[in-house]
Amino acid sequence: MVPHCRIIETEPNGCLSKDNRHRIERVLRLGPGDKFIVTDGCGREGEAILSRNGEYSVESWYEPKREPDLDVTLFVALSKGDRLEWIIEKAVEMGVKKIVPLISERCIVKEPGKNKIERWQKIAEAAMIQCGGCLLPDVASPLELYSIPKPDANVLPLFLYEENLNYSIEGLKDIPSNINKIWVVSGPEGGFSDKEVSFFKDSGWKTVWLGKRLFRMDTAPIVVLANLLAPYWL
Repeated sequence: MVPHCRIIETEPNGCLSKDNRHRIERVLRLGPGDKFIVTDGCGREGEAILSRNGEYSVESWYEPKREPDLDVTLFVALSKGDRLEWIIEKAVEMGVKKIVPLISERCIVKEPGKNKIERWQKIAEAAMIQCGGCLLPDVASPLELYSIPKPDANVLPLFLYEENLNYSIEGLKDIPSNINKIWVVSGPEGGFSDKEVSFFKDSGWKTVWLGKRLFRMDTAPIVVLANLLAPYWL
């Protein structure tokens, strides 16, 4: 029986990374001949057999089909503390394909350092492994809000807003079935400025109203993602 152990390695057959070798050999106490699950982070996984000196081999790869067909990119405003880290973790569990930290007018936190960005990517990797995913989302470098590119015709762009203008949270289930790529923008603690709202509307973005309750900035995007992606888990 294969232990409940999943790791990510980019090589189909090779040698474990330092961190993975420590986890498998020191923490889980696996030895030569023992089996574990490895994913390439690109949608595939396989049953690996451990050899000596941290080497392993995978006989065959397969696609477990746990990834949503819907391609969702989340643009989320920078925040203080560890709120953004929590959002990244949960967004990856939901099945988001890409996360872009956003710098908006009312962000308390501005440009993060390189170490912070590397930490965000590690959080995404750990969340993917934990929830059984096989497709590692990209956590991009922070982007100025007004630098968001204009959405292509094949993208449905949504931004969270406090008025019911285009979509309500309930209306997300009525999104046309031919739509397979969605961009979602979620704002900071203070919300979007009037200028930013105008920018989105003028660029063709549609609003999403979450109802009469006011959610915190780290809750709102997860509510939307759950409503968009839950049908694909089932």
